[in-house]
Amino acid sequence: MKKVELKKGKESENYFHLNNLLNIPKDGKIQLNKDKEAVKEYFLEYVNPNTMFFHSLEEKLGYLIENDYIEEDMINNYSKEFIKDLFKKAYDKKFRFKSFMGAYKFYSQYAMKTNDGKWFLERYEDRVVFNALKLAMGDESLADSLVEEMINQRYQPATPTFLNAGKKRRGEFISCFLLTIDDSMNSIGRAINSALQLSKRGGGVGIGLSNIRANNDPIKGVEGLSDGVVPVMKLLEDSFSYANQLGWHTGSV
Repeated sequence: MKKVELKKGKESENYFHLNNLLNIPKDGKIQLNKDKEAVKEYFLEYVNPNTMFFHSLEEKLGYLIENDYIEEDMINNYSKEFIKDLFKKAYDKKFRFKSFMGAYKFYSQYAMKTNDGKWFLERYEDRVVFNALKLAMGDESLADSLVEEMINQRYQPATPTFLNAGKKRRGEFISCFLLTIDDSMNSIGRAINSALQLSKRGGGVGIGLSNIRANNDPIKGVEGLSDGVVPVMKLLEDSFSYANQLGWHTGSV
């Protein structure tokens, strides 16, 4: 394992406080500047101290490959010089999150972390480059164009793609599936299984529940027996939560 220097800090709620000031007008004006202050504090207090430090890009990629965080084949599709230039291009853009919630969303749900969840292993620029390298499949010109478009926020891959691209242990690059449930136990059971199978692979799942009979509707001619759609929704929600153990699921009901 390559030598890695770690610096760890404690999470503070100061950036949450600054972000909340957006909802408290001052002198009749929304305090938009507080959001920018919240982003800065978030990085200073939490992101930077909890990001694993590497002395070089080569050391970083070696660590990520050796510890099964990223796909070695993806890296081997390109020359070392090109990969180095691509990372430099991304970082030279000096990307900054425009809002605290944007930064918080990325680092809480998208950024690659160590297996114990204690350290961030990548920044936004790294996720952009890994997406470009994976999607371009060895085409240097395409990879370069993808970085250019993503880092300038003219193109954004779908959530499952942006989240998973380049990772060794990942879900699939699947965006959306739509399931329709008929009003029967068999159909409900099949839908739950389908939702589990799709969700565990990172698929976003939409469920049509309009065919389920309403609350207190008759069952086999007996009035008032149906519990309606809510219990079915609860079953599906529990299924999604269970399938979400690796954080790949982006589905909704």
